[in-house]
Amino acid sequence: MFSKENLHHAYFIESEKTAALAELEAFLKDAFGIVRQGHPDVHYAEYESLGIDESRALQDMQSMKPLMGDRKIFILAADAITSEAQNSLLKVFEEPTPGTHFFVISSSQRILLPTLRSRMVVVSRASAANKDARAEARKFIPMSPKARLTFVAPVIEEKDKARAEDFLQAVVAELSAGGLAKAGPVRAAAVKEILSLIRYLKDRSPSLKLILERAALLNF
Repeated sequence: MFSKENLHHAYFIESEKTAALAELEAFLKDAFGIVRQGHPDVHYAEYESLGIDESRALQDMQSMKPLMGDRKIFILAADAITSEAQNSLLKVFEEPTPGTHFFVISSSQRILLPTLRSRMVVVSRASAANKDARAEARKFIPMSPKARLTFVAPVIEEKDKARAEDFLQAVVAELSAGGLAKAGPVRAAAVKEILSLIRYLKDRSPSLKLILERAALLNF
């Protein structure tokens, strides 16, 4: 996935988070002896939606000198990134401070604006299940609310929590394609609501029926 001798300064990893993080951690340890947990020059953060305030904080952090060695590593797992945040990161991702490397992990590169994508190396590790979920999401979004309720009924019947989460993440990626500003206020509000539903889905005993039916009735 990565080259020690020619490590780029900005990567977008299109993958399920846990698998991508494990592969990235193994590379950093083998190539540079860097262990993520507890390392002062490794910044790891997870975002439902990475916004302008977070992007400005990242700009400030990347401008600082490393405390150990000569590298700073930023690992950012994001379900969505606002257009304002992406625009503010353009210069940083094009010319970060020396020795700084960004790794952005998300389920779909469709959340990226073309201008930001052009400054990154895109590495796709999307699984077959993830690709299937995105295909389902593209069918789901233009449907009427009634048709959407019928569409999600099999997932509810199966009580497949993992499939439900993959599906909702795919809907977020499709609705966010090209940036939330381009998507418009209605879709931006829907993305915010679905991210909340995904959070509820992670509870110990979530109601798939309530969560998926709520998503089906949203305005896109």
